[in-house]
Amino acid sequence: ANDDCYPTEDTSVAKMGLTYGSFAAVCLAGFIVLCCMTVLLLYFVGKRKNRGNAITPAMEQKRTDDEYALSEIGKNSVYSYFVTNSNFGWLAAVATVGIQVGILVIFIIASEANLQDDKTDIKFDWKCPRDTDVCEDKSDLTYAGWFIFFVLMAAFLAKDVISGSKLIYHSARVRHDRHSRIRYFFGGMILCSITLFAFYVSTVYNKAIATSNTELIVNSVIVLFVMELDEWIFSDFEAINKKWTAHAEDGTIDKMNEKIASQQEELRKLRESQVKGEQIASRQEEELRKLRELVEKIQESQAAASASDSESHT
Repeated sequence: ANDDCYPTEDTSVAKMGLTYGSFAAVCLAGFIVLCCMTVLLLYFVGKRKNRGNAITPAMEQKRTDDEYALSEIGKNSVYSYFVTNSNFGWLAAVATVGIQVGILVIFIIASEANLQDDKTDIKFDWKCPRDTDVCEDKSDLTYAGWFIFFVLMAAFLAKDVISGSKLIYHSARVRHDRHSRIRYFFGGMILCSITLFAFYVSTVYNKAIATSNTELIVNSVIVLFVMELDEWIFSDFEAINKKWTAHAEDGTIDKMNEKIASQQEELRKLRESQVKGEQIASRQEEELRKLRELVEKIQESQAAASASDSESHT
């Protein structure tokens, strides 16, 4: 309508000379630098504490570390490929992240306060009648709506941020080799970054277009649905070929551990049989030694008897 208006004052981001997109890029770069510095600091602290100690992990420890990383990043997500060595998996995971970011960028562009751009979704929630100088805000959005929004986002996204942070911290352990450390760090970084970006996008988009509490919640659910894309793609892979998702099967590591335990049991039995064999051989050698001593005594007694007979005949 002709009476619809929108405030012409700049947003907080615009006052810094940035758009929502460029501000997100700056924040992402700062977050990556902060995480890199934190991991390096934790790594050198851990290396100093373990100075002089063996830090090369056994195969069992490596499997345990991989299982931990897999559980943190999510076994039913394409992101799980980031903690594996699968080239196909990495390609699929990177492509999925690219699709999610691309969709979220569309929301960012639609949030920009550029009324000359037809791509913007900004709602005119002010009424400025021509017969008066007073404008009225027609928005029904309340603090209760924003409270529900933050609760909803926290409930769905907090777990990913926590898990990603734990995976980044896990990558700083000294015992990891370089490839494992890179896999863990990259996986945790991607999980945290895409989650925080989704929260940022949902916030600025709702701030730009939501005019009621129901719109606020609906818009939030749409962004959260985008964040489920990695799990849906993983389900598609599983339906096409279960071998593609075999790394995330429940019990895979348990089966490996059972196999290791079985091999260790066989090795123990082999060592016991080897020890028993050595004991038997030792007893046989002892019996042979005694037999030789007995033969020597018999030979000596026979020689003495022969000498005695020779002397008597003489």
